[in-house]
Amino acid sequence: MRPRTVGDLLSFARARLKGASVPDADLEGESLVSHVLGISRARLYASLGEPPPPGAGERLGPLLERRRSREPLAYITGRREFYGRQFAVDPRVMIPRPETELLVDRAVAAARVLGTGELRIADVGTGSGVLAVTLALELPGANLQAVDSSPGALEVARANGDAHGVGGRVTWLLGSLCGPLSGPFHLIVANLPYVRTDALRGLQPEVLREPAEALDGGPDGMRHIAPFVQDLPRCLGGPGATALIEIDPPIEKAVLSVLKASLPGAEVLVWPDLAGLARCAEVTVR
Repeated sequence: MRPRTVGDLLSFARARLKGASVPDADLEGESLVSHVLGISRARLYASLGEPPPPGAGERLGPLLERRRSREPLAYITGRREFYGRQFAVDPRVMIPRPETELLVDRAVAAARVLGTGELRIADVGTGSGVLAVTLALELPGANLQAVDSSPGALEVARANGDAHGVGGRVTWLLGSLCGPLSGPFHLIVANLPYVRTDALRGLQPEVLREPAEALDGGPDGMRHIAPFVQDLPRCLGGPGATALIEIDPPIEKAVLSVLKASLPGAEVLVWPDLAGLARCAEVTVR
């Protein structure tokens, strides 16, 4: 391919992705061309009539083929936006989703109610570290512990913490669920695997390229969430201490049941995402 203009490069990218039935081919073509050229989307459109840099077509071609094979765009570009910030991602971690931002919203709201300047926060199943890093940035007075069972995921999370300048306020811990944590905590956030095993087959090809251990919640979706919730009485502090758990609508009733059994007398709420689906279970000690 020898494109004469950046516009030719963009048209080629879109056509290649559409030919493989890649979802949102036009937008993803823009993203890949912008990535190859090292420019913003706005700059891309301002440059459509200009000649592309030497070798741009040769660099773009392999990336298009990776996307045509349904490798996730975020793994190809090596980054994903979350809560208005850019984070590094690779195949060692699950790609952050916009709906997970709801946990940040609720955690910040709970922090305002708690009103302490020295919040102790735990992030269980931190993955790429987006929750821990974002909360460290949004709550400058907080100290955090973040745990994951994957050494590779912790490497990505630690790098994200350092890149955003909060690495010194987050302790990264290797282990299962709440095991490595030293509480009690004012706030605990958890985005644990919750997809039922029999539902994995129906996921998009891109999702199936993500780490299986970050998706598979077992036959009922509760393999990790149930033991995590059962350990919350040990990890949460006194009145006002709050835990926030990302959930999926099919497991909502099961999550509420185990929360009420483990923390009798606590206030339990469920918050919907922007699509109106049950997405965040919130439990507050009273």
